[in-house]
Amino acid sequence: MEFLQVCRGCFEIAVLWLVFYQLYRAFKDSRAAAILAGLVAIVCLGGIVLELTGATVLQKIAGAILGPGTLLVILFQPELRTALAKLGSHRFFGKLWQKEENQDFVARLCDSVAYLVSKRLGALIAIARSNRLSEYAKTGTKIDGICSRELLGTIFHPKTLLHDGAVIINDERIVAAGCILPVTAKELKDRSLGLRHRAGIGVAELSDAVVIVVSEETGTVSLVVGNMMQRDVSVSVLSSRLTELIYHYASHEQDSKSDAS
Repeated sequence: MEFLQVCRGCFEIAVLWLVFYQLYRAFKDSRAAAILAGLVAIVCLGGIVLELTGATVLQKIAGAILGPGTLLVILFQPELRTALAKLGSHRFFGKLWQKEENQDFVARLCDSVAYLVSKRLGALIAIARSNRLSEYAKTGTKIDGICSRELLGTIFHPKTLLHDGAVIINDERIVAAGCILPVTAKELKDRSLGLRHRAGIGVAELSDAVVIVVSEETGTVSLVVGNMMQRDVSVSVLSSRLTELIYHYASHEQDSKSDAS
């Protein structure tokens, strides 16, 4: 009987270690890692102290707070939203909303990006897929216009009022400009990445959007999808990648992940 109890205890410890280790791996690049480590320390040390002192009232209060997982939901709300967004963006669900390929839209968008690069105009463009990004579009100015070099060049010109925000494209139309996007909470190793890149990564983490970032300083193009960013993307490569990501997302998801760096 004692042997079974020892085995059960070892099994429980192994499961707890595996769960916390996987949580740490998932959140290690964000500020949530420190919160998770602190929470584990508090729970372990607090549990030992309460058990030794026999403070039953405090044990019940701590159990009521931690038992339903309310505290975890509050602390890790952004990470939970990211996980749910990834689930909804799975290639299985992508088949439900896959669009008919429109090379004219891709050509106009790539031509616009090439113009922005040639003029060294910084830009942040979020292309909605299954998540329509409505909550972020509301933070900007409604446009509802056809995607074109003239329109995007005007929006991102440094002397316009909308150039600092992001452009959101939905159903192949520019729905809003000057939008505020969430900035990633991850600690980025590359210090050369500015606010536009951080905002592009942030909205890609919380949705399945395809994000194009044009650097004002270097004139380079970055493509952000999910947790991956591909830098120094040429216009020709951008055209093929956008076609895959927007119109053939369900069948090219794995290829896209392996190609991105």
